[in-house]
Amino acid sequence: MEGIIFYWVSWMFWIMATFFLDRKNKDRTIFSAWLLLLIILSPFTFKVFSVETSTAAVFLMGTLYIMACRLERLKRVYFLFCTFIMMMAYVSFHLFELFDPVWVIFSRKWMLAFLLVYLAALLQKKRVLRMPLILLGGIQGEVLYALILRQYSFPYIIGSLAFLDIMVLSASIIAAWSVMQWTASYFETNFKHFEREKQKLS
Repeated sequence: MEGIIFYWVSWMFWIMATFFLDRKNKDRTIFSAWLLLLIILSPFTFKVFSVETSTAAVFLMGTLYIMACRLERLKRVYFLFCTFIMMMAYVSFHLFELFDPVWVIFSRKWMLAFLLVYLAALLQKKRVLRMPLILLGGIQGEVLYALILRQYSFPYIIGSLAFLDIMVLSASIIAAWSVMQWTASYFETNFKHFEREKQKLS
């Protein structure tokens, strides 16, 4: 069932942000409200130039462009350039899947999520900007892919629940990766501290 991954993971992230993050953190409230609006808007669609579009997709694109505009000029240009690369990778994956589905050896959602996370890690050093990069590149890819399919009269919903499933899978991979890096850093720091204490005692 499409969308089940999105709803489960999104509610988990919302609960964590609302009840477990520091209440003094301003970003916590903004993120919680943003994610809640995304969940609410996800089932609704409307038509733009005869192409069915998710309300969540428009909301995503609008808020992410606002966020990109707040970056410094050079960082903004680089970020938008990276979203173009992500968009082309997203569309290329879908076109390969459409014309030669044999090479999709396991779940397409997981394959695409891993591809997007890998590209984001290569293109963006700042961890905070990796997920916005994936989201904006992905939603731009949805628009381009829908326009390509429109020429062949294939129906396609921009920002569908299947797309949101891929986005939350990417977010989950990034979150798990960050936890692993933090854990490794924590143990490395404590191990060095333990070694120093051991040397002092000896």
